[in-house]
Amino acid sequence: MRKFLIVMIAALAAAGCATPEPRPQAMSAQSACSPDRPFAEGGERATLWMNSSVEFRSSAEGIYRAALQALRQGLADPAWSAEPSQAGDLSGLPPAVVMDIDETVLDNSAAEARMLLQHMCPKNFPAVWDAWLTEHAAPAIPGAAAFIRAARELKDGQGRPVRVFLITNRECASRGDAGSSCPQKTDTLANLRALGLDAPLLEDELMLRGEQHGWVGEKLARRLVVGDQHRIVLNIGDDLADFIPDVRRLSLLEREHARCRHRDWWGTRWFVLPNPMYGSWQRALGPDLDAALAQAPIAPGCVETG
Repeated sequence: MRKFLIVMIAALAAAGCATPEPRPQAMSAQSACSPDRPFAEGGERATLWMNSSVEFRSSAEGIYRAALQALRQGLADPAWSAEPSQAGDLSGLPPAVVMDIDETVLDNSAAEARMLLQHMCPKNFPAVWDAWLTEHAAPAIPGAAAFIRAARELKDGQGRPVRVFLITNRECASRGDAGSSCPQKTDTLANLRALGLDAPLLEDELMLRGEQHGWVGEKLARRLVVGDQHRIVLNIGDDLADFIPDVRRLSLLEREHARCRHRDWWGTRWFVLPNPMYGSWQRALGPDLDAALAQAPIAPGCVETG
């Protein structure tokens, strides 16, 4: 027995002195995706903040609480609109709220975490994202479900109830069978219903990218469809492009100027949910994040008054 122990100790000592096996290089994930980098690389902290922090949950709930107060105020004023294209006498139109879905109503941070852990390549995103939709598993953003239920209970001065329209860039795409031409809509409806957000006209109120001709990534066309028959009292989203058209290719400074042109609408008619995981703001930074970090921050472009 003693001889066995001596042999084992010697073996362990030799192992301790042996040259360690090289660890997999961090670049291996990038190599697998070459020439691209892994999807959302570096987004771990943003994703964890979205799905774990009380700061995010408190922020989202506070935004939705303020939005509900603003909705009541807007309903009392028949001239109030959250859509710049609407003007003139709007009293003949019933009220509506326009909302984005992803990271506004539904929380996809679990899917984002999964993609990060798998070092998923950008080319695989469409298939992985579509598979996530079939799970119908996205929980509600804190405060979103309560807001939607409360909004649907409200009425304008003429007793007309609020309708909530969900304008999303989830894209209709056939899955190669003889079924629905837009299975993504079926999946999204199922997810919303699982959260208790069904409504008699929900299928009409859910508007996907590509569902009809002209419904492209720019959401203005779909807002105009809603605004043709409704007074849009509030707009809620997580990206500048949910509110203002033609901003996806603007520079950081140009985006700041676009924001400032509507400065009185933020927090009154337009409400933005924080989303550090992704968005049109990333395109404005450019492909070199180190260079973006080295640049001086864009100074606030709105002229303070009062």
